[in-house]
Amino acid sequence: MAAVDTIEVLDNLQFAHDSDDDIWAIDGEGSAFDVVKSYAIAIPPSASAARVIFNNNYDLAAARIHVRVKATKVTGIGTLAKTENTQVIEWTIVAVQEFLDSGVIDLSTAYEATLHIDIALTSAVAHTGTEIIVQIRSEDATPDEWTTLTSFVGPTGTPFKIDCLGNSTAGTKVVSATNPTAGNLNHIGKFVFLEDTVAIAQCEILYQTAFGADA
Repeated sequence: MAAVDTIEVLDNLQFAHDSDDDIWAIDGEGSAFDVVKSYAIAIPPSASAARVIFNNNYDLAAARIHVRVKATKVTGIGTLAKTENTQVIEWTIVAVQEFLDSGVIDLSTAYEATLHIDIALTSAVAHTGTEIIVQIRSEDATPDEWTTLTSFVGPTGTPFKIDCLGNSTAGTKVVSATNPTAGNLNHIGKFVFLEDTVAIAQCEILYQTAFGADA
């Protein structure tokens, strides 16, 4: 059991957070009620470039979402070399019925690559999903020509928001939260999303492991 007016998470917080920030979740047990999902998409070695399209018009009553894309690459084989921390898109808000294109992800020097796609629901309305389209370049032309590698639908459900309470310290597993039990953060073993409303790059995906009583 976590302390009063807190939740606990699996990994340490990367950043400090305060009462300006919000916790987003979906009321329910298990991964079916994750408000945020992460997807790893392997890109074929033959591809020299890729891109990701977020279609937030897939649900005509679409919700605001936060999205992020990273790439990891194998850039050397004789002497193994892996390139991580390639930030394609830092956390970005996609508004209702809008689209976002990642732009061209250059893979020309990579033997292999994986895209890491994160998407969180961040408005308190029912959402039946955002379409995520991953494409690879089929011809280096003007304009570029693309082939769809895969497409799928991101998280669904009706999110709710709880305010952070006071300060949460970077490097710890404790997040302050206003009335977590009454506020439906009383489910563990699932992912929630911590929205930093001031510095969007400091938003975090958290795996909740405990919740405390209400003050």
